[in-house]
Amino acid sequence: MAFKPTRMNQVKLILKDLSAGEPIKKTSRIYKISRNTIKKYWSIFKSSGLEISQINGMSDDAFHLLFYVQPSDDNAQLDRSADLKQRFPQLVNELGRRGVTRELLYKEYIKDYPSGYSYSRFCRKLKEYRLISEATMRIEHKAGYRIMVDFAGGKAQWVDAKTGEVHLCEVLVTTFPYSSFTHVYAVPSQDQSNFVIGINEALKYIGGTPSVLTSDNLKSYVSKASRYEPKFTEFCSQMGSYYTMELDATRVGKPKDKANVERHVTIVYNQIYAPLRDEIFHSIDELNAAFRKQLEELNDKKMQGKPYSRRERFESEEKPLLRPLPPSMFEVNKATTAKVQKNYHVILGENYHYYSVPYQYIGKQTQIIYTNGKVEIYCGTERIAIHKRDHREQGYSTFEAHMPEKHIKYTEQKGWDAAYFKNKAAQIGPHTQWAIQSILDAKHIVEQTYNSCLGVMRLAEKYGEQRLENAAKRAALGHRVNYSILHNILQNNMDKIEIPKNNTQNESQKIPPHDNLRGPAYYSQSTMHFID
Repeated sequence: MAFKPTRMNQVKLILKDLSAGEPIKKTSRIYKISRNTIKKYWSIFKSSGLEISQINGMSDDAFHLLFYVQPSDDNAQLDRSADLKQRFPQLVNELGRRGVTRELLYKEYIKDYPSGYSYSRFCRKLKEYRLISEATMRIEHKAGYRIMVDFAGGKAQWVDAKTGEVHLCEVLVTTFPYSSFTHVYAVPSQDQSNFVIGINEALKYIGGTPSVLTSDNLKSYVSKASRYEPKFTEFCSQMGSYYTMELDATRVGKPKDKANVERHVTIVYNQIYAPLRDEIFHSIDELNAAFRKQLEELNDKKMQGKPYSRRERFESEEKPLLRPLPPSMFEVNKATTAKVQKNYHVILGENYHYYSVPYQYIGKQTQIIYTNGKVEIYCGTERIAIHKRDHREQGYSTFEAHMPEKHIKYTEQKGWDAAYFKNKAAQIGPHTQWAIQSILDAKHIVEQTYNSCLGVMRLAEKYGEQRLENAAKRAALGHRVNYSILHNILQNNMDKIEIPKNNTQNESQKIPPHDNLRGPAYYSQSTMHFID
């Protein structure tokens, strides 16, 4: 249209006044609309041949078609609009594909429909359609009825203090859509057992059981996705029955079905991840303890624009409606078999971790009963080992009591240092301590002396600590000491011979004077003789 459109109700009032005989100039002044615009509407009304009563009774669509669409463009515009409308669903789907842009879609559109809209109008109408088609509806949630769960896309991590290895872990976010009361828990993976562990921890934190659990179509939760009758994994079905809690899954590709927990994942990033971004944790338990501290602050803080916190609304309106928890939490027991290897370990194939058993069972077939928290190993009807579950891949969980004696010694050897041997020697006596210190000082690389020190300590086991102390005391009379010297003294029972107090030879042992002896006078002469 060549003139600025006026609201439909105003047009009807203008036409009513003009039909009653009001002049155009006065009407223009009253409604603050130009006289040309008023004349345009009056001209359309007069050419329509309709009465004012008929105009007032017209539908909005008919009125719009009469007064706002130019007759010359009517058919062409309707055809163009109808053509683009029927293309909208496909255009929106295409935009979801990687690399597809509005510019590319417009080129394809105008090639197929040369008299179509300009690029700017094409984009504007596509945007309007998407806004309308993506309209949201506010859903009123029942208090204490449903919890929603989802794994955060961003993973957390902890660092092994011994190896420096970085372990990534999944974070399960659980929230009540009514009060927004939230729980966060880190687990090693998204598998079924860890999913159940995360739900258990959430229910313990909540202190009760809701009627419905809603999640998306996780592999650990849903075995077969369906909009109408999804099938849940066996373990999750058992968990639902155990807690008398219905399981519910969102539609595939419809994250808004659990919009509340989706929004709280972002809140978790901001309120829990971000404050801990520079912290280093050395176990998943340390990580969850830090999460718990931040979580308490989140649930206790007043919600934006609300006079209450998440916890206050949950405690007052939702918790009284929850069913009590059973006496013990749901736990999945799994079973497998394994043969004890030569290194007296069995392997749990779920995460390829090795667990020790007494070495006497090497070559035996065992049955492993395990949960997310513990591993029990049976040989026949006898339980031969029990371990805390370790989720490290290719790792080893070993008890010293399961090892042969020589392996225990080797393990101890890996922990040797100079202080270890000095401490052992000091317990025997000062002369033994001196001998060990002398051996440690004998080489530039102190580690090369550890075997000699070990040999000295074993002399105490063979001959007794007192004899070793005496042998070290005798060795101190010489200019050096080592394992061989001490061993020879003990082997020849020289440690049992009393050491003279003045440590001098007897007069009877002195060599008597003899003509063949030159004596000190000979060497005191200043003249030096050379023999030709």
